[in-house]
Amino acid sequence: MTFEIVFVLLSLLGMVIALIMDKMRPGMVLFSVVVLFLCAGILSPKEMLEGFSNKGMITVAMLFLVSEGVRQSGALGQVIKKLLPEGKTTVFKAQLRMLPSIAFISAFLNNTPVVVIFAPIIKRWAHLPATKFLIPLSYVTILGGICTLIGTSTNLVVHGMILEAGYEGFTMFELGKVGIFIAIAGIIYLFVFSKKLLPD
Repeated sequence: MTFEIVFVLLSLLGMVIALIMDKMRPGMVLFSVVVLFLCAGILSPKEMLEGFSNKGMITVAMLFLVSEGVRQSGALGQVIKKLLPEGKTTVFKAQLRMLPSIAFISAFLNNTPVVVIFAPIIKRWAHLPATKFLIPLSYVTILGGICTLIGTSTNLVVHGMILEAGYEGFTMFELGKVGIFIAIAGIIYLFVFSKKLLPD
């Protein structure tokens, strides 16, 4: 094995260990590894900056700004408060009110801010154990996100790579031809099994 291969493998191993230990922010860990590759000559400055010039990455950054604006406005907080039942209810009925609506919202906003906004509100809502809703919340934002081009960062990054390769990219709702059926199946699974599988 060459020096470059050994260096990359050791760096990736160190990165995984650093992420598991959770002593530094994940973005800082990843950026540090990229800088190491640059210093060792494995990446050129041009190659390092190419990732930041990807159209998908730029769009993701813009979407985070939009999502933060929506979060600061408090509009989504009001939506989830109306979706949460006020009186006594069952896990199934509460999920039936929440999960489809959250999936729809997540299709047009980045999933991370949606979880960040909704999770604390669900935790404070005391009628049923929050453990029955937090993992379904996370999964349903992913399921909603796969239905549109802007629903999740991965879709945008892949779209940017396709455009750079000279091919025609995705349209806004093209992924929904498959994604909607996956999302419906996933949400039904959550309705049926989350009460049994998730702890109180």
